[in-house]
Amino acid sequence: MSYKIKSQKKIDLNKVKLEIEITNNYLKKNIGKAYKNISDKANIPGFRKGKIPYQVIDVKFGKQYVLNEAASLSISELYPDIITQSKLMPIDYPRIKINQLSEDLPLGFEMEVELEPEVELPSYKGVKVSSISTDVSDEELERQINNIRNNFASLESVEDGKPVSKGDYVTLDFSGEIEGKAFEGGNAEDYLLEVGSNTLFAKFEDSLIGMKKGEKKNEVLTLPNNIKNTGLAGKEANFSIFIKEIKRKVLPEINEEFLKSLGDFKDADDFKDNIKKKLVEQKESFRRAKIIEEILNHIVDNMKTRVPDVMVTNRIKQINEEIDEDLKRQKVSRDNYLRAINITEDKFKEEIKEKAAREIKEYLIFRALEKAEKKNIEPSEEEIKKEKDNIIGRCKKEEDIKKVKEFFENPEGQRTIVENIRRRKIIDLLIASARVVEEKSTGGKDTEEIWTPDKDKTGDEKRAKKLWTPGSK
Repeated sequence: MSYKIKSQKKIDLNKVKLEIEITNNYLKKNIGKAYKNISDKANIPGFRKGKIPYQVIDVKFGKQYVLNEAASLSISELYPDIITQSKLMPIDYPRIKINQLSEDLPLGFEMEVELEPEVELPSYKGVKVSSISTDVSDEELERQINNIRNNFASLESVEDGKPVSKGDYVTLDFSGEIEGKAFEGGNAEDYLLEVGSNTLFAKFEDSLIGMKKGEKKNEVLTLPNNIKNTGLAGKEANFSIFIKEIKRKVLPEINEEFLKSLGDFKDADDFKDNIKKKLVEQKESFRRAKIIEEILNHIVDNMKTRVPDVMVTNRIKQINEEIDEDLKRQKVSRDNYLRAINITEDKFKEEIKEKAAREIKEYLIFRALEKAEKKNIEPSEEEIKKEKDNIIGRCKKEEDIKKVKEFFENPEGQRTIVENIRRRKIIDLLIASARVVEEKSTGGKDTEEIWTPDKDKTGDEKRAKKLWTPGSK
């Protein structure tokens, strides 16, 4: 072996010191590399880079400089193996102190590493949480079906003489004046407007209700405070309005033709059953996410362990790098991005810091939970096989199946599968032990956009939160 760990001892709550010795043969191999590296970079008059004799390097830089370079190479190369063998989880670069460095002796050094802190978990079983029922009311089902029908609705002209109602689509001309002068945004021709949508402003749209096709009128209205041109807010404007066309949205009947356009449904009952099933699945997903979020909030709020600043700092750096990569791909500058989302640089940095701190806390919590519940979450061979089969079963292309199978055959793939199962079992355990208080139904207003036949994934699945772990993005 190229090295040996002579001693390993805890020197602080989260710090360990290792005394390590690297063989002289390994050091000598890197002395040659050190000379070459210096030769490739040094500027010495009369010699080309990469062609500088070792003796000249010794004279110019000194033998000790070369040995230090060789020691640095040796330690860097062997560091990953040393950490693996010592079973440590460093959170920052190690502090190195070289105790013995000679061309004819082993390289002796001390390595001090800061480790992930051991989280002292508060009580995490039986946490009282609130969540929603997964029952789907007739009202919710009807609302969702109407949402789907609304996506396929058509606009049909109303009979002559029928007045404008809320929800109608009108084509109109309008012109507005303030103190006899036109103002920006106050004029339009052939403007299509859904009455009651607040596309313009509420008082203007309300003034259209009751008007008929071909009718013209003048209306004095007070401009709202949230108008784009703030200098006009609260001022009175005289509008001339002319209704050219009135159309009403007509929802399709749930018949054979309509069902055929949506998918493979036997009849209206089959369609409704399918929608109800999707709504239940969505509620179950939302319920599960809400329960685990509240349990994690409880643990985070009550954990006493301090998160090391270096872990948060490193995560902030990663997040910023990820954001910059995404913006570069989209060819958007950071300044333009911040303007688009209407946030200052300072506020943005603050939010990233909060996000990083939360991710680190959740990561450390799950690490501690895995340790505390080790006996209960270790997957069986059957569970591992089932997990692999489920993932492979979701692959559509043969080349993807081959890649996934190859990934599962290597140690990283095996480790990933085991970690996924452990994490899911922890979440199941936390949810199963929670004391859930059902919230009163909101009448399904939060589920209006849950599912439509053209969506493969529900909104919650798209927003599903993935736990950050070191090395992931």
